[in-house]
Amino acid sequence: MTAIRRMIFSGDLPGGTVVQDRKLAEQLGLSRTPVREALGRLAGEGYLRRDGRLLTVQGVSVEDVMEILATRRALEGETARLAAGRLSPEQLAAIRGAIEGMVEPRAVSHDRHWSVDDLVHLSIAEASGNRLMARLVKELRERTRMFGLSRIPRRFNPGKGEHLAILSAIERADGAAAAEAMRRHIDNARQGILDLLAGTLPREPEPNPVISVSGTRT
Repeated sequence: MTAIRRMIFSGDLPGGTVVQDRKLAEQLGLSRTPVREALGRLAGEGYLRRDGRLLTVQGVSVEDVMEILATRRALEGETARLAAGRLSPEQLAAIRGAIEGMVEPRAVSHDRHWSVDDLVHLSIAEASGNRLMARLVKELRERTRMFGLSRIPRRFNPGKGEHLAILSAIERADGAAAAEAMRRHIDNARQGILDLLAGTLPREPEPNPVISVSGTRT
């Protein structure tokens, strides 16, 4: 189930793809039974759509991702507020180190970029102490990734700065500032997507597939 979900997020199984348990089982080196069970669970979670006997990967439209980001804005603004003063110095240092370790966009793989982004947002959501909101944030971020946009244009350095601003507010235990910084961050990400779709901004350079900050893909 984890392997198939990863294939959906990475775009190896893009929206609209017909999924066959036999082919997936061969690809994963498994029997059809666990693959069929995994597909059933993923359909129940909304990652796959059943049409008669066919299973297809559920796509995420522009309208969907705009709704997702609006919901994330509300949820993550609140989780940032609740997380204020609740991340330890060690956690803050580790997250900052991961953010600042991404120096050059070309040298950061998409997987690493998403990994660091997850570290920031999910650490804050978990520190909020609200398990339901943390789970919803995780699920909505997964839906965002299914939209298929690997990296929002011209958002690499601004995004890093916004993440650091959120962390600074949390470190100061300033819940209102943390919430506002998070909402501003998601607003800017939303605008970046709209600008790209409108054709007003180019995509950022693709990362070098061989080089990464850590030397390995995460």
